[in-house]
Amino acid sequence: MAKKSTLKEMLKGFGSLKEVADGFQITGSQYLRVWVMMGLVVLYKVFILPWQKDKKKQLFDDLGSLKNMTLTVPRDMQEKSKRDGCFLNNKELDFFEKNGYLPPFRVLSESEAKQLKNELQEEFSCDFHGEIYLSEKIKNIAKRHGQWVIEGAGLYQALRIKSLRELFRRPQISERLASILGDEVMCWRSQMFHKSPGSEGTIWHQNATFRESGKYAKLQPTQKMDPAVIQLNAWVALTDCTEENGCLRLLPGSMADARMDYLYSYSQDNKIFYLSLQPFSFTYLFTLLKIALYGTIFVKSVLLFRTAVELLGEDYFDKFDVVDIHMKAGECLIFSSLNMHASYPNTSKEDSRFSVVARCTPNHVKVAPSGVDVYSTAEGLVEYKLPDVPNFQVFGEDAYGYNKIIED
Repeated sequence: MAKKSTLKEMLKGFGSLKEVADGFQITGSQYLRVWVMMGLVVLYKVFILPWQKDKKKQLFDDLGSLKNMTLTVPRDMQEKSKRDGCFLNNKELDFFEKNGYLPPFRVLSESEAKQLKNELQEEFSCDFHGEIYLSEKIKNIAKRHGQWVIEGAGLYQALRIKSLRELFRRPQISERLASILGDEVMCWRSQMFHKSPGSEGTIWHQNATFRESGKYAKLQPTQKMDPAVIQLNAWVALTDCTEENGCLRLLPGSMADARMDYLYSYSQDNKIFYLSLQPFSFTYLFTLLKIALYGTIFVKSVLLFRTAVELLGEDYFDKFDVVDIHMKAGECLIFSSLNMHASYPNTSKEDSRFSVVARCTPNHVKVAPSGVDVYSTAEGLVEYKLPDVPNFQVFGEDAYGYNKIIED
């Protein structure tokens, strides 16, 4: 009973994989491609998989090495906690090491949060004045399918919008980040999230180096560091966040088990092998491939989570408790991207949830330079040129010179 209850609690508000696949349509040619891929997977499962015992053993050996990891945060900045400011003390650092997040704290007044939300919505209504960091092709595909939303359009916009940079540099955020990441902290990607009434939830996921659906990790450490602190999120609520309108959910401490993150990347590099390990039926395989080939990035996250659970087992979650993060407008939550997190769907009738996030890392981490990458769209994976986007400093000064830092 206990084994199933945790997963059941995690999946509140989410439908089955079939319901997810039935939620979007594909064309005749796309349907044919799904069937061709089904044939390849079936042939692989029947004729090749029985001879892949070593590969399967290696996969599960690698997964085994990612369990029961520990997080140790350097205490170099701890002395500053004794002065005025927002640097973390030992008790707060102990909490982060155990749980992978810091409880919400206030950074903006409610009126400031409302003003910033209105500014960002106005920017989006003007299409950010043509300054979009995804390719025009991806933008046009999204618009054709009614999927051009602020989550994509708003990527990296803090580079243009000074009020966002100033928000993430406030001591309440920057000094807490520096307490964990060290005295040189930069934001490599800013994002916006608008969960309007009827919006679906975001399935559970974790991420260390932000491979996403691309060809390589976006973050490349040059020094030894715990995977849990390669990237921290400073997530600021610009409206109240409740269970009804889609608040965040966390599995505190789950950054100690990185198997889910590993499978996200592994499944992309070994697609047919990975799919051949799943329980088999033609209906189920069709569902998997429809989502894998033509689901957007958030839809694919559902696929990756569900299939990973099939391999890892429901007892993967036994040692964790689900925590719903209720927040007031103007509050900030800092958490490790490797700490498993999700959000509820917005089941309210007229209450939207709006937030912004700074994805932060130490300056000694190299952000992948511009090059060809892929992005998940309703018309399949689309190659595009990564923008040669600079980063901005959140705390301290850049002494490494690995990344472009804007001057302002």
